[in-house]
Amino acid sequence: MKTLALALAALAVLPQSTSWRGSVTRGVALAESGGALSVRTGPAVDLWQDGARPLSGSYVVRATLRKLGGRQHEGYGIIFGASNLGTDSARYSYVMVRGDGNLLVKKRDGAATPVVRDWAHYAAIHADDAQSQAENVVEVSVAGASVVVKVNGTELVRVPVRELFATGQAGLRISHQMQVEVRGFDGR
Repeated sequence: MKTLALALAALAVLPQSTSWRGSVTRGVALAESGGALSVRTGPAVDLWQDGARPLSGSYVVRATLRKLGGRQHEGYGIIFGASNLGTDSARYSYVMVRGDGNLLVKKRDGAATPVVRDWAHYAAIHADDAQSQAENVVEVSVAGASVVVKVNGTELVRVPVRELFATGQAGLRISHQMQVEVRGFDGR
């Protein structure tokens, strides 16, 4: 129990990164080094870049997400179409992958989190290895009437844009008790 208390104390405060902000300030640790963002969560967290411009019209959000630890059933992925991040009235759409090779498309509208496309298995998603690690390139393209989700270069899901929030900031969502390294985050 003492070891658990020390581990939780080490994650007590979200450090103020030079470019990233989080929806929670306790239980999440961020570190930026060599072009990578390292994230260690206790509770789930939404992350966004400070001062990022809202996206609208046609755009692509992409990141290489390398899971370094965590439970297989916890997801990690991309937020897009976001507004009011870090508040109880946050609104956004998100795409998450998880360690068993599944993908989810969901949105948040305050406390409501309706599922748009439920967890489904795709061969293109790299599942966890024996050390609970995997690397996946997750991409969301918004163009015209469709939102296209690709993982590792393969189109997995196409959703009508009217079913999602598509105008707003982009960021990341990482579930509970995860360690993820993010490289090449790009929202343009």
